[in-house]
Amino acid sequence: MTDIQTWPLNIDFTIAVQNPHLCFADPDLKQSSTSKNSRGRVLLWSGNFATVYKLTKGNRSWAVRCFTRIPQSDVQQRYRLISEYLSQHQIPYLVDFEFLTQGILVKGEWYPILKMDWVEGSELDRYIGEYIDDSQVLLRLDRQLKQLQKDLQQVGIAHGDLQHGNIMVDDQGELKLVDYDGMYVPALRGTPPLEVGHPNYQPPMRSPKDFGDQLDEFSFEVISLSLRALASQPNLWETFHEDNKNLIFRQNDFQEPELSPVFQSIASIPDDETRELCDRLIRRCHGKDQPEPSTQPFQKVKLVVTQSKKFLFWGATIFAIVGLMFWLVKKIPSPPQPVATNTPTNSPTPTPTNSPTPTNSPTPVAVTTPKLTPITATTLQAKYAEGQRDFRYVQLTGTQGDRLQGQDFSNINLSGSVLERVDLRQVIFRNANLNGIKIVKVDLRGADLSNSNLVDANLAFSNLTEANLSQANLLRANLFQAKLGSALLQKAELMKANLSEVDLSSSNLKGANLVLTNLRKANLVKANLSESNLSAANLSDAVLDDADLSLADLRSAELHLTNLSNANLSSANLTAAKLILIEFAGTNLNGANFRNAIVENVGSIEAADFTNALNLAPKIRTYFCSLASGNVAETGISTKSTLNCLP
Repeated sequence: MTDIQTWPLNIDFTIAVQNPHLCFADPDLKQSSTSKNSRGRVLLWSGNFATVYKLTKGNRSWAVRCFTRIPQSDVQQRYRLISEYLSQHQIPYLVDFEFLTQGILVKGEWYPILKMDWVEGSELDRYIGEYIDDSQVLLRLDRQLKQLQKDLQQVGIAHGDLQHGNIMVDDQGELKLVDYDGMYVPALRGTPPLEVGHPNYQPPMRSPKDFGDQLDEFSFEVISLSLRALASQPNLWETFHEDNKNLIFRQNDFQEPELSPVFQSIASIPDDETRELCDRLIRRCHGKDQPEPSTQPFQKVKLVVTQSKKFLFWGATIFAIVGLMFWLVKKIPSPPQPVATNTPTNSPTPTPTNSPTPTNSPTPVAVTTPKLTPITATTLQAKYAEGQRDFRYVQLTGTQGDRLQGQDFSNINLSGSVLERVDLRQVIFRNANLNGIKIVKVDLRGADLSNSNLVDANLAFSNLTEANLSQANLLRANLFQAKLGSALLQKAELMKANLSEVDLSSSNLKGANLVLTNLRKANLVKANLSESNLSAANLSDAVLDDADLSLADLRSAELHLTNLSNANLSSANLTAAKLILIEFAGTNLNGANFRNAIVENVGSIEAADFTNALNLAPKIRTYFCSLASGNVAETGISTKSTLNCLP
């Protein structure tokens, strides 16, 4: 497999596809033309894992998906199994595709591609935006999606990443699904998925273990509720929709549905079906959705009973007779029968031989989520002192007089628990298991959470000023508007975490993993981010005055309206980063790598240092030179000189 350092960038694929007869081995693609816009530029669509190009030959078009990172080793086998299964079931919503190992030639090397039939039409969000004021169109779309869901379930498959960009409405108004990277078919049972889906359409607790035929249920309900709500209140579109990101829901809404303005707006809609769907989705957000047993027999009985008083009378009579028979049977001694609730947790539950094997899907996981057990601070302290460490799924609500400040709870297991209004200043949670914990109005200033696990934890609005989170695992944690000033987060795992509007001023994030992290509007003044990985992170509207980003990896990062004044970006990797409407005044960019960076509307580069900047495109250098004055950087050399601007 090709080394990741040499894997092509988007620009490399874009250059290659301009000559189909040279870069493709597939006969159809070799004879095709690459679609371009009116200005002669290649049309492309970029996602998390691939860039898509449109190739046309006569009246036939294909979508060519070029992988933007090294695919997993079994990706070809996965697509073969998916293709074989789909060929046995004619599903009108899916399109033909072919995985080509020798797909595209880039710089003398072959890379795999996915060749897929092109769908002429609109992505779901754009279609909704076009018909936002036509409630009948939106409701018809909802009915179509319900039928799509039913048809997929009938053949035992799941798309795995249902979202606005993967649902197309074609020219005939029919639905088509694209992007099958995360698709589940029975032949893939027991294997992990390639991806876990768009976070704005997935349940908060979804993990790679959730991979089965019921994988799409949450996503379908998100889309269905969005459509029904918009049909009643089209103004929700303008309020909550973000172009190419969502319909009306965001990941934060699922993490705190009771505080979500979207859910609150929908709750006021005077439609029983919409409110029922809203309540069900909220339960799913909390992992409390329990599949109802088949309601069809009940509905039939209900219809019969309500037909007339005569049927009601006989129904009551039969009920009384059955009750009497049950009482008589209870009088007859019988051997004790096993009760499900008394079955040991490590004993397998017998399964009828004619029952289908359960699939590894989110629904069973949600059903088995334990209820919270109330516990007091005093009891927690006493049991911990006695040697107990397992306090999973407890509810601890602080009261006046609690004394937990500064206590040592190292190695404690509080996963899935809720802590509310507790004073935990200087508390020690070193090496603790806090996965999925929810912390509400808790003071954690100066707490020691080093090496602790906080996967999927909800710490929104928490006060963690000067806390120690070194090497903590905060994967997908929600830290929205949390206070982390002067906190220690060296080598912390923060991938896909929500750090939007968080205060990280003067914090130490050296070597932290912040891949795909949301740092929008974050305060990172004087923060230490040296050697950190910020690939594909969102730093829009963030403030990084005097921050240290030396040797940081900012590949494909989003820096829009970001303030980098006086920041240190020496030897930082800005490959393919978007630098739009940013401030570079006094910034140290010595040795920074600008390969394929997008630079637009820079506010100021006064006294910035571009010495030894790498891969600075001629157009960008010329643009920077037009902004530079004679002001000198800290090195004592003028910005123009560091850019080697022509006199």
